[in-house]
Amino acid sequence: MQYIPHAIDKLRIMTQPEKLETTEEGLKLHSLPDTDFWLKTHYGFERYNGHVLYDEIVGDFTAVTELSMDPRYTFDQSGLFVEVDRDNWLKTSVEYIPDGPSHLGAVVTRDGYSDWSTRNADTRIFDGTLQFKVTREGNDFFVHARVSGGEWEQLRIAHLRCPEGAALKVGLYSASPGTEGGFETLFRSFEIESSGSAGSESK
Repeated sequence: MQYIPHAIDKLRIMTQPEKLETTEEGLKLHSLPDTDFWLKTHYGFERYNGHVLYDEIVGDFTAVTELSMDPRYTFDQSGLFVEVDRDNWLKTSVEYIPDGPSHLGAVVTRDGYSDWSTRNADTRIFDGTLQFKVTREGNDFFVHARVSGGEWEQLRIAHLRCPEGAALKVGLYSASPGTEGGFETLFRSFEIESSGSAGSESK
């Protein structure tokens, strides 16, 4: 299903953003400051209050979003989010570093502990469009990114324990971990395609 622009009302919201606006180009989301998803590991803080617009999906799927970001502050980020429950989830995005390089990668959280895999990205990455893709095959998740229509790049293969038949939250997300302010992301498209495994359906 392609949710943008004609099925946005099917998406539920986790943490209301400062502003949501539907335009001819897509869905504009302005984040609130001090929002993020991160649990326990290393940094000495926990956050579980990022902005997610999601559907609940049973079974295997491929989720893809295309977006344009106008980041302002350190660690401003937008991408895709997939959650089994509060302690088991993943996100993939590019995180803005004003002086560069920025970070393109994924955070995978298992049993309440987050880990972060990244690669450096030139800040010019924000001049064009970005695409993120997460594919579920059973308990395995394949994470890819693509910059300005180039080749898909695999960022991560992760494993999450998913109860059989459980609906996962699958959505686009944005967050601003800093306290200075938020920023705007234009989500140009968001699509979830079930892969035809038994029980694969939107709830």
